[in-house]
Amino acid sequence: MLSNPKVAIAMSVYMADNLTFLQLAVESLLKQTYKNIIIFIAIDGDIESEVRDYLNSLSKSEKVFLFSNEENKGLASRLNQLIDFITAENAFDFIARMDADDICVENRIAEQVNFFQTNPDIAVVGSDVIEIDEFGTQLFYKRMESNHSDIIFNLIKKCPFNHPTVMFRANIFEMGINRYKAELLNTQDYYLWVDLIYQNFKFANINTPLLYFRINDSFHQRRGLKKAKNDFKARIYAMKKLKMYSISNLVASYLLFALRVSPSFFKKLAYKYLRN
Repeated sequence: MLSNPKVAIAMSVYMADNLTFLQLAVESLLKQTYKNIIIFIAIDGDIESEVRDYLNSLSKSEKVFLFSNEENKGLASRLNQLIDFITAENAFDFIARMDADDICVENRIAEQVNFFQTNPDIAVVGSDVIEIDEFGTQLFYKRMESNHSDIIFNLIKKCPFNHPTVMFRANIFEMGINRYKAELLNTQDYYLWVDLIYQNFKFANINTPLLYFRINDSFHQRRGLKKAKNDFKARIYAMKKLKMYSISNLVASYLLFALRVSPSFFKKLAYKYLRN
């Protein structure tokens, strides 16, 4: 068992990020009950001046490191940039994800570190979430499969993790292996999950909501034709790489594609009423 493991938290900020939401996200990290953490924030291209001023004020803290980038390259590239830096330091035991508009519960990091300490076979752990709207109103409790076998069984029908909740063992990224596919503008996390499963890394979710996941007006609009195509390709990639071809998995993939290309109002209804 590790003694007081050190945790790096990786976050990317870009033009569309809201200052108020960002402040709530960062504050939720700075208020964590687990204290041995460092927050790494990559600025992805041009951002609003008020957001930049806030981030610059954070850089005075020994708990926050900023990486300013003039060019907007997307989330995957910026996460890879942070992972490269964090693993080169060789000083961190775990790497946690966080988005700039979500809110962690105060014991999120402590719960995940404790889970790793008591489950040495697990390489990636996420959690349930409570979805909230732009005003912070609670919308839905999203429960995830908790054990590895159930996660694999449902892989084609359901993404294994709520991406902003995950924490990794840092050693899975050592020697420059296992990175997000930077050429993709979405579904990067799904491809990473498939690649890690292929390498026999084990997954788990904690069935406690450790994060408030924000759903705003653009959430369903972003899930259009390009997202639909990428989701479908990702499922085919998983079925091929993990030898998971089956009628039910193919049907699920086509149904997901149909849902993605449906009108926004229908996607909102399906998202609200057709989930378990």
